[in-house]
Amino acid sequence: MGGIRSAAGGLARRLYPGLDESIWNRHRDKQMTAQGLTPARTANTPPFRERPRHLVVVPPDGPGHPSWGPGHRNFYYEAAQSARERWGAESVSVLEVAPGGGPDAWQSKLRDLVHDTQATHILTHIEGDPAAADEWTWDALWAQLHLTWDGALLGVMFDSAFTWVSAKSRRLARMSPQFMTIDICMPMDDVLVKGRAEVGPVNMPVSEESLALLDERLRGIQPSSQVSFIGALYPYRQELIESIRARGIDIAVNPHRPDVTVTFEQSRADQPGWLDYMAGLASSAMTINFSRSSAGDFEQLKTRVLEATLAGTLLLTDDQDRTRLFFQSDEEFAFFPDVHSLPDVIERWLADPDRLAAGRLSAQRKARDLARDDFWMQIEAGLERRSLPSLRNLD
Repeated sequence: MGGIRSAAGGLARRLYPGLDESIWNRHRDKQMTAQGLTPARTANTPPFRERPRHLVVVPPDGPGHPSWGPGHRNFYYEAAQSARERWGAESVSVLEVAPGGGPDAWQSKLRDLVHDTQATHILTHIEGDPAAADEWTWDALWAQLHLTWDGALLGVMFDSAFTWVSAKSRRLARMSPQFMTIDICMPMDDVLVKGRAEVGPVNMPVSEESLALLDERLRGIQPSSQVSFIGALYPYRQELIESIRARGIDIAVNPHRPDVTVTFEQSRADQPGWLDYMAGLASSAMTINFSRSSAGDFEQLKTRVLEATLAGTLLLTDDQDRTRLFFQSDEEFAFFPDVHSLPDVIERWLADPDRLAAGRLSAQRKARDLARDDFWMQIEAGLERRSLPSLRNLD
């Protein structure tokens, strides 16, 4: 009997691809109703009341976390600090959330902060609760907030390629057009609501504060190897590395680490800090980037694209569409269609040192501008397309 039910369920999912998401939404509706909340769909947007703009940042690893500070690649520290640098410290607040607390505590605290600051925008990691990443109750917060608040909720996603990550944001988007997603890896237009524009892919923000620390860390570093690979040593990657070495190419593996890594487990343990990682990138003339992940066989904009170019190494990447949104192919990065062709691509660039040096420098200059501006400029353009309150007059 269990096998019959399983087969019937599989057939239903093939006939109705959104069945699981629909079942989950009904379950969440029942949970919210039991809490006395109304899981409204496509609510009317309250008219925006003009006032000085104020951004509230809701980080998962906020004040008190070891990574909350410059030079640690804490995405939301960089977002908050770069926003302060653009618009002034008085225009940005950060919600401090104690880890492990229940949803009622952080939601009440956020509602109070939005009220007290007269916030116009909230920026957060929308994939999980700020107090507990394995929980998700943003729909409960949104059900209470969007009915009376006239601002925009900006939800950042890192892993929208995974079905249940995008399903959560789709639920918020259908509750209110005041929600807009900011996707780091993928284009999201029409994905959450048909005909609705979102933001992505977009480069991570980097504050001037962290750029200054980066400049100091990279000062005096010159490439000591021709190519580097930084990342997890899956078996196919180890084979690729050996095939490159067999061509006589000098390739450094995880040069940011003080130890030698030869296995997957070693490559993932005791990860160095961001500044050391960037120094490792800068220690090679070129570095390898793979645009696909365990989410599926499709391209994503990896943070490595911005980091490699910021560090001044030439990016070798297998993506056709993502990197060229920001850099010029054949001038500022190198494309390889598959791993078998990678050694030939490397050798062509090594044979022309002047072209290699010019490409590295041009991409690095562009990366500095992207690090400072791309995140906020794309958000501003998205707000304008959606007729949501602008960030432009925060000052």
